[in-house]
Formats: sequence, structure tokens, C-alpha cells
Amino acid sequence: MTDNKVVPFSTPDTPPEPDPFAQRRQRVILSIGRQRLAFDFYSQITKLNPAPAPVIPMDPGQPGKPRKSRK
Repeated sequence: MTDNKVVPFSTPDTPPEPDPFAQRRQRVILSIGRQRLAFDFYSQITKLNPAPAPVIPMDPGQPGKPRKSRK
């Protein structure tokens, strides 16, 4: 006869409520003939610890090429 042992599992902690401003969803609906397509774009904002920005020196030695006009 086998001994059936019950192993209790603890209930998982509930995740914190998401900040409504930290998550965003946009949908673009495109109609082509009889077909309709929906593109869903999701973005999320994550707060990071402040860190100093690296200073990158610029070499003013050679100027860039002049831009051509769009006429």
C-alpha cells in the first residue's frame, strides 16, 4: 500500500495593480476590400533609478556637407 502525502502549496501573492498611465494601447484598423485588419500597439513605461548621463565631447574639426534643397 502506498502512502499518499498531501503537499500544501502557498497561495501566490497578488500582483500590484498596474498604473493606468504606465501602460498604453493603441489600435489601428485598416480596411482593404472586404477584409478588416486591426493592428494593436502596446507600450509600457518603466521608472528607472536616476543615473548620470555620460558627456560625449563633439569634435568641431570638420563641418558637415551642406544639405541640398528639395525643389
